[in-house]
This record gives sequence, structure tokens and C-alpha cells, in this order.
Amino acid sequence: MNVKIIIDLKMNKKLSAVFYAINGTGIGHISRLNNIAEDMAWLCQHMDIEPRFEFLTTSDAPFVVTQFPTIKLPSKTTIKALGLPMKSTTAHIKTQIVTFLNAKAPDGLILDTNPKGSYQEFPFLKSLAKRTVFIDRARKMESITRQVKNNISLFDRVIVPETADTGASYPFHPNISFAGKIHGFKPEYSLSRDEVRTLFGIQQHEQLIYLSSGGGGDTNSEAFLGKWLDVVAEVIPHARVIVGYGPLYKGVIHYANRQAIPFTGTRVNRYFAGVDLAISAAGYNSVEELQAANVPTLFYGLEKGFDDQFDRIRQLQNKNLCTLGDINAPQESLHKALTRHSIVKAELKRQPYSHGSAIAAGQLLETLLMPKTFMLPATAITRAVSTLKSIRSNRMQSLLDQNQAA
Repeated sequence: MNVKIIIDLKMNKKLSAVFYAINGTGIGHISRLNNIAEDMAWLCQHMDIEPRFEFLTTSDAPFVVTQFPTIKLPSKTTIKALGLPMKSTTAHIKTQIVTFLNAKAPDGLILDTNPKGSYQEFPFLKSLAKRTVFIDRARKMESITRQVKNNISLFDRVIVPETADTGASYPFHPNISFAGKIHGFKPEYSLSRDEVRTLFGIQQHEQLIYLSSGGGGDTNSEAFLGKWLDVVAEVIPHARVIVGYGPLYKGVIHYANRQAIPFTGTRVNRYFAGVDLAISAAGYNSVEELQAANVPTLFYGLEKGFDDQFDRIRQLQNKNLCTLGDINAPQESLHKALTRHSIVKAELKRQPYSHGSAIAAGQLLETLLMPKTFMLPATAITRAVSTLKSIRSNRMQSLLDQNQAA
């Protein structure tokens, strides 16, 4: 259906949105929303719309967001660590959130994973934004309670970062759409294989390995990273290891380890095109970024509340897209990953790059622009998304070609 362009030339086209990211042991919530917000801002600018986006977060890694104003609120973890009274402190924070959103009255309010908000406040926030959208990633079935379903039903739209054929956690919602896998590996910002190896001083005979325990908030992160580093030293003595500690990591940094290249920043995925093998915990973001970058990976699972990491790894290994590792048998696991390396690498090359963040950004725009006083052609958003996808596909092919020639 074609829609006539109706634009008041005296009025600048603007779109306001608040992305509300809650805290967790990882950084999945805030990273996923940030990936969508960055693409959404690109699409807006491509269509001559001024994006006025802000982040409201209880995450203890607010610096993941670099392109938008970010308001940091205390997480429950921080409240407990400081010994503050939980009930009165959270009541005060709820008041701050309501006051902030009431003053902003944004065109859109977007949440991820926890439909209640950090402090069960979403039902009080819904009326303060013109539209509300929930990003609903896969979770353990036992965590889908009646209360969770009731909270999700309050949103105007639900976006699932999966493909339609994989099914949805909440098929009952009347306005549900699928975006495909959402991740932060964006080829246009990625260094090539040669650039990565030159940057880190990797010699021709050395392999480059990426090691991670996810966002770094797991209590066992320090022990697990140390264990894997010891095993790499035994099995692949000539390897160098980029250790991605994660923004939430509070343990020892391995500066004295000659194999280790410590990385404490948030954009480590820029270097994935130069990595030969990865060893990583299997959180949603870690898995999707490494898969998108075509890095053969040894994934090990961690027990999480909403997230079934073990099932995620098993499904991928059954398709020869990774190797299932065991943190209690690291040496055996690494030998297994090396044996399967060529099989996994070949299968990864056959997988298309997932444009989930760009697609989700387009779906969000469809919802948020609906009540605006200006209108766009029905194809405007689709064309903008296609342009962004084309830029990424071309750059991804260039990275793959360079990797193949190396």
C-alpha cells in the first residue's frame, strides 16, 4: 500500500525513544538494545528523521552505550552491596523512573528480556510513552510464568530475535514479529584479518585465540579464564590469546601471562575477523557475535536463570557450527575443538550473515512512527533497511575474501 508523504516543511522530523535496559550477570540486555538503537539511529538519519534516543539503565556496564545519553540507576546488586534497605530504595528509584518518563513522554519505550522492568514498574510506565515494544529473546520454558505473559501482553509490539521457523516464546501476542538473530558484530566497523594480526603483533606461525566468559559478571569468571589459559599454554604453546574480560569483570587481569592480550573494553568483536579459534561461554550475545563473524568456537555452558546455554550449544554442535566444551574437562575439550576446526569453519562459511539488529530497528520504526504527525512512503523504512543490509553484506564478503586469501 502506498502512503502519501505529508510533511510540514516548517517542522523538523523528530523521533524520541527511551531504551530501558536492566542489569544482569552479563550484558546481553543493554548490548542488544544498544545494537538495535544504533541501527535505528542510522535508519532515521537515512530518512531525514532526527533520532532523539536515550538509555535508562540499571546495568552495571552503562558504558556499553557510547552514542546516546545514558542515565544510570542503581542495580539490585549495587543496593545489596551497599547494604541499603531494598524496599525503600527501590521505591525511591521507581519514583525517579516515573518522573523521568513523564517529563520525556517519548514516542517509544523499549524493554528487553524482563517485561516487568527492574522493579516491577512497567505497568506504571506504559501510559507515559506513546508506544511500547518488548524484545523477547529465547528463554527457559519454566521461566515463562502467567505473570510474565500478563506483563508481555501489555506491550504494543513484541519483537523476537529469532527466525519465524524457530518458533516464539510468546505466540499468543497479537502483534509479534521476528527479526532474526540480533548481535553486535557489524562488518563495517570490523578490522580485517591482516589488520588485527598487525595490531596485536601476531607472528606468522602463531595462532590467535579469543577467550571469554561473557560479560564477566559470573562469580566463576576469574577461575574459568585462568583454567582455559593454562590449557591453551599446554596444548597450543605458540598461540596468542585475546582475553575479553567483559565490562562486569572484577577479577585478576592476566598482565604477566606472555600469551595473553588483555582486553577490558566493550568492542572486542572488532577483532573477530582475525581470530582463528574462540573459547567462550555460551550467552546469547557471545554466541551470535562469534557465529556472525564465522569464528570456529569451543563453547562452554554456564547455569543461568532465564538462559539455557547448554541447549544452545547442543543445537549448534548438531549442525557442526561449534564444538561443545566442558569446563571440567578443558584439555579434552580443546583437543576436540582443534580436531573439528576445519569442519566447523567450513559449515560457518555456508551460513548467511544475520541482519537481525537492522530488521528489528525497522520493525521498531514501523511501530513508533505510526502515531506521528508526519508520514513516509510505505517503502521508506524497507528501503533504508535494505541499504544498511547491503552495506554490511558487501563488507562481510570482503572480510571473508581477505580471510580466504590469507
